[in-house]
Amino acid sequence: MGTPTAHDGPRDPHVTLHRAGRRQHTATGRIESWHSFTTGAEYDPANTHFGLLLLHDEDRLVPGHGYDEHPHRDTEILTWVLEGELEHRDSGSGRTTRVGPGRVQYLGAGSGVRHSEVATPQTGVRFVQMWVVPDEPGGDPLHAVRDARPTAGEPLVLASGLARHRGSALLGLRQRAAALTVFRLAPGSAGSLPAAPFVHAFVARGAAGLEDVPGDALATGDAARLVDDGGRRVTAGPDGAEILVWEMHAALGW
Repeated sequence: MGTPTAHDGPRDPHVTLHRAGRRQHTATGRIESWHSFTTGAEYDPANTHFGLLLLHDEDRLVPGHGYDEHPHRDTEILTWVLEGELEHRDSGSGRTTRVGPGRVQYLGAGSGVRHSEVATPQTGVRFVQMWVVPDEPGGDPLHAVRDARPTAGEPLVLASGLARHRGSALLGLRQRAAALTVFRLAPGSAGSLPAAPFVHAFVARGAAGLEDVPGDALATGDAARLVDDGGRRVTAGPDGAEILVWEMHAALGW
């Protein structure tokens, strides 16, 4: 299940809170990353994934720099830009796409794809990137970008493979047990998290309180991992909140 041993939160068997400051941090001078799951020298076998979620990173890239061309395969990749603009180049098609706040990018690596991701020369970029495993290996690589504009406080399904989201999600996902939704909550307003075996709620902006969880609210960069939970309400703080929520009905190894 990938529940880490170091956490900050209530002694509730269904909820584990993960504070922003406890994420693994790496920096090269041009790339700075905060990793929700451990990797490299700080590898922790108890915190390698959660449900079907393999990676949940927050990255900052300086202008004109980032990740040079590199390969992926058998991974469903979602990217959510918070500040600036990210330039994605697909080596297969030669197509270049720019993604800024208010848009979501999907890359289905399939049987194999090479791409690069860099900040545009004019600005740096800060974004969240998330990976889940597909249902089956292989298949053609897929790439798409969709507008994800505010929806008057209603949750917006960014990408999904769940049957109930067919035709309503902005993007399809080649994982029938997972969906990614964004909650944009005005100050003091509330929304209900999905009921699922695994829910990962990450506060991308602002702060939010979680129902029946005492103590400090979830601040920017904090996350809650919920297991076998019936769906709790989240309430935005005085500056509102933007929350990225993964709903997963399976886990690695099931």
